[in-house]
Amino acid sequence: MTVPYFYKNSNSRFLSIEGEDSTEFLQNLITNDINKCSKKNPIYSCLLTPQGKFICDFFIFKKDEKYLIETHSFFYDKLLKKLNLYKLRSKVHINEIINLYSYSVFGDLQKDKDIIIYKNDPRNKNIGNKLIHQRKKPEILNSFDEIDEKIYHEILIQNLVPLSHYDLEENKSLLLENNFENLNSISWDKGCYVGQEITARMKYRSLLKKRIYCLKAKEGSASVGEYIKDDESDYGKIISVVNNSILAMLKIELAERKINAQKKIKTNEGLVLEFIL
Repeated sequence: MTVPYFYKNSNSRFLSIEGEDSTEFLQNLITNDINKCSKKNPIYSCLLTPQGKFICDFFIFKKDEKYLIETHSFFYDKLLKKLNLYKLRSKVHINEIINLYSYSVFGDLQKDKDIIIYKNDPRNKNIGNKLIHQRKKPEILNSFDEIDEKIYHEILIQNLVPLSHYDLEENKSLLLENNFENLNSISWDKGCYVGQEITARMKYRSLLKKRIYCLKAKEGSASVGEYIKDDESDYGKIISVVNNSILAMLKIELAERKINAQKKIKTNEGLVLEFIL
């Protein structure tokens, strides 16, 4: 698209965490380093089970000495429940925040006084700028076209960024299999957090056997949940399909063999899949 455009994260919800223990409280829970977070530097992070499985993802930024967390409404209640569970006697206060609105902006933007955050999306430079605004319909976006979630999801797939409420499974998905190591969401040197041991073990002991890839269907029609097989190999499974872009979880050894040989995958169901690198 040549005209500047934006996606409104209509399902975003916000909460605040404040109090004298708030920094330590978050540092012991989240996958990223809370000390890197500021008003000028939002961070992206996750909350995991003790077994290293995905619970939810979120953005964090600071405003008026409070940490503000943005997450999808699908995860909001789960996140709030977990935060209150872990709070125990920590001196922190957790509150819902209203009247904040989230956008992903593609194109140059003229700032106004009601902007809270306007920075590159911390996950990937190719998926727009993150805008947090105090108005539901900012005038600064009047000259921008609005895209829907389907188009936004396709942009994410093409950049190997999972749209978490579609592409991940709670209490099952692992971060390294889903490219989170390359989404600036994990700190490897901050110390312990919930699920850290399993996540670090996968990385440092080379235990990763499968991960997500972006593919394009050259022939045939792909469907979510479809297994990718040929006469010789079982490669994995399709996670999401948007237009002609496919997000699939594949065995690394088999996928890399095809990529290195610059070959397509031809499945038993008649699909011809090309890797998008």
